[in-house]
Amino acid sequence: MVGVDGGGTKTLALVAGLDGQRLGQGLAGASNYNAVGFEAACREIEAAIQRALESAPGEVSAVCLGLAGAGRPEDVERFLRWGGEKFPAAALKVVSDVEILLACTRPGPALALICGTGSIVYGRTAEGELLRAGGWGYLFGDEGSGYAIGAAALRAVMRAEDGRGAATQLTGLLLARRGVESPQGLVRSIYGTETPRAEIAGLAELVEQAAAQKDALALSILNVAANDLAEMVQAVQRRLGSLPLPLALTGGMILHGSILAGLFRRACEERRLVFSSVIEVAEPVEGAVRLALGV
Repeated sequence: MVGVDGGGTKTLALVAGLDGQRLGQGLAGASNYNAVGFEAACREIEAAIQRALESAPGEVSAVCLGLAGAGRPEDVERFLRWGGEKFPAAALKVVSDVEILLACTRPGPALALICGTGSIVYGRTAEGELLRAGGWGYLFGDEGSGYAIGAAALRAVMRAEDGRGAATQLTGLLLARRGVESPQGLVRSIYGTETPRAEIAGLAELVEQAAAQKDALALSILNVAANDLAEMVQAVQRRLGSLPLPLALTGGMILHGSILAGLFRRACEERRLVFSSVIEVAEPVEGAVRLALGV
């Protein structure tokens, strides 16, 4: 069995036995095809799977691809055709990355939040229907995500440079990270990279650093992000009903950004959002393996 978790920063493949026991794993680059393109996404997915199979060779009987950006039926069909060519002897399932996160929870109604390079919230009804908020990509949404936070940091630095905004520790942190001497140098540094979305999302950790030093602008950026995430959760929970539900969390920003996570909890409390449990999922790929076992 092979499970894949493909996102905007990396792709992780996990090989497991028929009993679900982990046998090997492989890591590759980003496979959100809305960001990198279909062909590039497929290359990274295949690379991750092949690396996983190198440590656990054998016949693949089932594959589940949990992919960011693959929520529409036409996206699913396209990856199914590709997967059918690559793994003709295997049963194949293609779902969104949030669906493999939900698979890490118990059956029944549940909420799931991904906050990494991008952001999205899903809810699962008692009948198994999926409801969503966010996840529309960096041009249309991704509020509260690493990209949104990084982009807000860049805007804050440029506003300070113009004299339109207050001075911020983010200026020094961003200049050092990008290896440039002035805010003007950030423009060439970011626009000149092959993966600007990922590079911008990578700046979000610097906002956490500045916020830890009580930088007002950094704290404001994280507070806006936290409220955006809580708003998405509230929108989905309202449609699921008022009973407390489990909330599964994953993504580098929400799992490793301690200040953002704290502000998110406060934003949920202010909205009177109550969860029966909050589950931090470090490796949603395990949910992909569970779904592969059920194919």
